[in-house]
Amino acid sequence: MKNDIQIQQEVLAELKNDDKVPTGSVGVEVHHGVVKLAGPPSDTTVKESAALAARRVDGVTKVVVDMDTGRC
Repeated sequence: MKNDIQIQQEVLAELKNDDKVPTGSVGVEVHHGVVKLAGPPSDTTVKESAALAARRVDGVTKVVVDMDTGRC
């Protein structure tokens, strides 16, 4: 079973390989397999792509996205 650091590293690698997610724009925290993606306000495409990238990693049990789209 993977530990949280391994999961975090794999999620970061997935994000880096996703053309729809700007490099370094999403922070990743992992606690017991739950991945929290955080970053500055972003469009829906970036949020969805980041969440999908995180879900592709084995060991991820849940993805929480904390990226406000800046709705008015």
